[in-house]
Amino acid sequence: MKKTLIALAVLGAAAGVAHAQSNVTIYGVVDTGYIKESGRDLRMGENVNNRIGFRGSEDLGNGLKATFELEKRFDLFDGTSGNSNISKLPARANQKADWDGAANLGLAGDWGRVRFGRMNELTTETIRKFDPFYQYGVGGMLQSSQRSARIDNTARYDSPKWSGFSFGASYSLGNENHDGVTGRPGATANDGYALNLSYDNGPFMATANWSRIADSDDSDVWNIGLAYKFGAARVMALYEKTNDEGRKLNAASNGFDQDTWLLGLEWDIGPGQLDASVQYADWDVAGSDADVWKYAIGYTYNLSKRTSAYAQVAYTDYDKDAAATWYTGSSKNEVTSVQIGMTHKF
Repeated sequence: MKKTLIALAVLGAAAGVAHAQSNVTIYGVVDTGYIKESGRDLRMGENVNNRIGFRGSEDLGNGLKATFELEKRFDLFDGTSGNSNISKLPARANQKADWDGAANLGLAGDWGRVRFGRMNELTTETIRKFDPFYQYGVGGMLQSSQRSARIDNTARYDSPKWSGFSFGASYSLGNENHDGVTGRPGATANDGYALNLSYDNGPFMATANWSRIADSDDSDVWNIGLAYKFGAARVMALYEKTNDEGRKLNAASNGFDQDTWLLGLEWDIGPGQLDASVQYADWDVAGSDADVWKYAIGYTYNLSKRTSAYAQVAYTDYDKDAAATWYTGSSKNEVTSVQIGMTHKF
């Protein structure tokens, strides 16, 4: 009996040591609501992407940790897998990634963090902090053909902060067959690269990025963002330049250029936050130029630390039908969008 008790005590102590050295966090977001846009039927949709994730680390000693992330996206309103980024491989072009969010393994220490696998695209992750709607919902920033929420086959490094400064870099493998895109004979694939420099210390925040997504015909994007907080209010501005050499993500396209400007405001009012933005995009496809203006306002009411209700209204004026079709798939060039819903984070 005494031997059994001693064995159980030893096992319990060992389990306690293992638990102290490693940890796993389960987290997620559930979000749903209604969206109504001009010329379209009322539909259910999300603001913040629905997800469930697992994040963990193990202490390897000497300040070194092994890290991992696994995150699955899904549509709450019908239970199907989320589809912010589908695989670009030809045989899987119409399938959704099983782990549409992060899926990576890495190491972290005082020198920073390096990860391998699928992860957030560096420049998208950093510039969205300068959009008061965080590029979510009907009020979010106008899309670019080269913006990708997450990227595959990637190695990414993020530095620690030095007096508010930090930097990051990523490298992604391309596909030699150019994803089987038709209509572009002789097109070649390219590997992907991204660089970021950020500053965040006190009320002032800034970032600068350059990226070239893999298999984009050497298209590139660069952007800068600035923000300053005055008490309960935070003002921000960003500029983004897209040079598309003729490869829209997951499809062949005509080459185009896009210049996007955004002015935004976040203002803590009562138990929530007011968000507002004004955007302008100069859109040029094959010599056809158009001006796009977008105005958005919204309010998020915090019911608790984890649960909130939100409402957004946006109005977008597409100067030409071709621009409206490119952005929305519809030739309607004046679109009013309304979105209401609820978010819970765990």
